[in-house]
Amino acid sequence: MSEEPGPTLRLGVMGCGRVFQRFHLPAITRIPAVSLRAGCDINPNRLTWLERLPSPPATFGTPAELLDSGLDAVLVLTPPPSHAENVIRALEAGVHVMVEKPMALDPGEARRMAQAARAARRHLQVGFTRRFRQPYQKLRGALDQIDSRRIRQVHFDLAFPTSSWRAESDFLGQEAQGGGVLDDVLSHQVDLICWLLQARPYRVRCKVGGRDAETSTELEIGSVTVHCKSAHSRYVELLEVELEDGALMEASGSHMGIARGVSQRWRRNRARLRDKASLVRDRLLRRPTVTLRSFEGQLRDFVGAIRGAKPIGATAEDGVLSVQIVHACRMSSQQGGTWQDLPTPAG
Repeated sequence: MSEEPGPTLRLGVMGCGRVFQRFHLPAITRIPAVSLRAGCDINPNRLTWLERLPSPPATFGTPAELLDSGLDAVLVLTPPPSHAENVIRALEAGVHVMVEKPMALDPGEARRMAQAARAARRHLQVGFTRRFRQPYQKLRGALDQIDSRRIRQVHFDLAFPTSSWRAESDFLGQEAQGGGVLDDVLSHQVDLICWLLQARPYRVRCKVGGRDAETSTELEIGSVTVHCKSAHSRYVELLEVELEDGALMEASGSHMGIARGVSQRWRRNRARLRDKASLVRDRLLRRPTVTLRSFEGQLRDFVGAIRGAKPIGATAEDGVLSVQIVHACRMSSQQGGTWQDLPTPAG
């Protein structure tokens, strides 16, 4: 992805925890057009770590101090309950914002964030990095070439391990903090599905239970039913689009192709092995992993959008939709898996 010429983007970070250390910072260091100028966190240990970087940014204890330091854009990587407050404050200060998913924990907060971006005339992007993984971009291109009426159904299995995260705060698994399976895993799935099919569901239903609190979700999108399984367990990632002739277009973290004549269990295991082999190969060859490439692609896209290019990444409106869908799924699960209708877009 080529970069548009322009002045260096002065970037700040709210929340310098594990997601910043592990994913965003390595991406920032690979993009000359971005300069990390400032960071803030309520945890002094994280600020000390930040000050030890080879080119340390200025550090602050509060978002207000950070926003007064002359920035063009900020990454909001604080816990989800604080996203709305921090994002709106940054937009009103005149800076562009990328916020980690989930954008918010309820649709009202998400809508206020989108309204603030429109009022400030600043770009607000939501961190759904799977849009930037090459297999999904290839699948999007392939789906663009076929009549959507040929799609019979879609299956998407996604599970993240949590034991290796090693964050200072015990965030993952806490539903009230946005760290449960619905906000942490299913949000990725619903955003990616809507982006791939270029459509939105009109109703959903969801059940939570079983081993690893696995979530089973159905999305009705036009005449297509999308089945999602989501969990915090051993990593697996496999998205399959079944066509009317029985062909399966499949994509995982590292591969996109056509599957025929093998069982779903075998396809899941094969996807897991392919993704693991890809990760090992990248590390042995000292190449950027698929995760790093996706975060780098997202940040380059964010810079391009600020400079006027059409973004690939999730816009504020995309983020609102994902929050609405996850909220409807939560309501469905609390009511025993009943169907929940989703609001139609205004206008």
